[in-house]
Amino acid sequence: MSRNRTMVQASPETIFAVLSDPRAYARFVVGNKLVRHFEPAFPEPGSGFHPTLGVGPLVLRDTTRVVEADSPRQLVLDAGMRPFAVNRTAFRLEPRGGLTEVEVEEYPVAGPAAKVWNRALDAILWLRNAELLRRLKKLAEQRQAQRAEL
Repeated sequence: MSRNRTMVQASPETIFAVLSDPRAYARFVVGNKLVRHFEPAFPEPGSGFHPTLGVGPLVLRDTTRVVEADSPRQLVLDAGMRPFAVNRTAFRLEPRGGLTEVEVEEYPVAGPAAKVWNRALDAILWLRNAELLRRLKKLAEQRQAQRAEL
């Protein structure tokens, strides 16, 4: 299991708004090239979006589904990378004195990767999610600044 945290200069509501926009995932999730389609009910439990994942010419087209949503505190997703894995990704938001602590926890729940998961794969996922949080932080802080200007 990979667990990453960062502090963000934005409210939990602003960060959850970014997480609630399926189009934003292509901007902050490492390896997500684009979101081809999303369901209007996102982020209600059971709803989802359909990303294209990959590096260079190697791509997978799959589905990400909401497992649990508790606005503005938590969003839990099952992200498909079939046939290799389905990963559960939990975003948790906790206000901390004018900032928000964002935690991302991710681990495989299905597919061959779940059977062979090890510390080396956790380390790779940790590095990926450190970059994910850096990008999410930037998007959320930009959105917070735009709201402050209004």
